[in-house]
Amino acid sequence: MEPIIKVDNVSMCFNLSTEKHESLKEYLLAMVQGRLQYDEFYALRDVSLDIMPGDFYGLVGLNGSGKSTLLKTIAGVYKPSKGKVTVNGTIAPLIELGAGFDMDLTARENIYLNGTVLGFSPKYLDEKFDEIVEFSELQNFLDVPLKNYSSGMVARIGFAIATITKP
Repeated sequence: MEPIIKVDNVSMCFNLSTEKHESLKEYLLAMVQGRLQYDEFYALRDVSLDIMPGDFYGLVGLNGSGKSTLLKTIAGVYKPSKGKVTVNGTIAPLIELGAGFDMDLTARENIYLNGTVLGFSPKYLDEKFDEIVEFSELQNFLDVPLKNYSSGMVARIGFAIATITKP
């Protein structure tokens, strides 16, 4: 069986400026003249993991230990400095959940709108509609405009749409 997510020897290096500049003009001048000094900071160093279909993981660590950087790298927000991330399927970062929702439309309408934005065909959404509704637990609110939903309800419908997977 092939992993749905494969992180292979991934490192993520950031350049941190080691000097202070009084203004943007001074900073840009130093940059153009090649006088900027940086320290390298590795948020991730040689990380490898395979996530198989059906696996569930929790990512736990201290502040600044690279959790968000790893997730952003897997989601394609960051390109690794070294190594490779392979995703077999689609990834929807949580920061994008519900992006594109029209708050004046109902949940039913937004399932199709947002699902299409995420790249799902109307036919596929028809097939997965009941699964999305069941997962979101919003059966009694399908025909209510999202502007009347709590933020938690909006997040649940966004998460339910984003987590349907193609076989």
